[in-house]
Amino acid sequence: MIKKYINAAAAIIVRENEDGSDSILLIRRAPDDHWPLHYEFPRGKCDKPIGEEPSPCAIREVKEETGLDIEVREHLGTYQYVADHGTRHTTCHVFKCSMKNNNQKVKLSKEHSEYQWVSEMGMANLLILPDQKKFLEKVLSQDNMIVSNPTNNFTPGEKVMEAYLEYLCSI
Repeated sequence: MIKKYINAAAAIIVRENEDGSDSILLIRRAPDDHWPLHYEFPRGKCDKPIGEEPSPCAIREVKEETGLDIEVREHLGTYQYVADHGTRHTTCHVFKCSMKNNNQKVKLSKEHSEYQWVSEMGMANLLILPDQKKFLEKVLSQDNMIVSNPTNNFTPGEKVMEAYLEYLCSI
């Protein structure tokens, strides 16, 4: 039974690479933490102080978890989840952010053990939890995906007919 409703904030930190492409920061949870060894973007509860607004919360959490100073650029949306054995309902606000200075170095807190700057959605898909993927798709270029869908000049009806003809030829 849900006993507590809270807000949380997450930051997708975008850094421009030397070639002009973008990378985003993923941090890996420590082996002894909840959801051990999973990658995620920096996030946390809006509770310092109680009732903290999501945007300042994202800035604070990034500083605590990575040592980076960031600026919030855009609110990308929210997702919800239930935690603490079904007693806490959390609404997580996701923000696209940039570093105030691209020369900053990541300094992880004890909650995380590794980090990666990822520039391809295909790589991010292999690392992060499903509820975070839809927000990364808004930020990373779809041109960099490992998985691609072939295109042709067929209309949907012609594709069905083509598949049917291939089937008939195979029997």
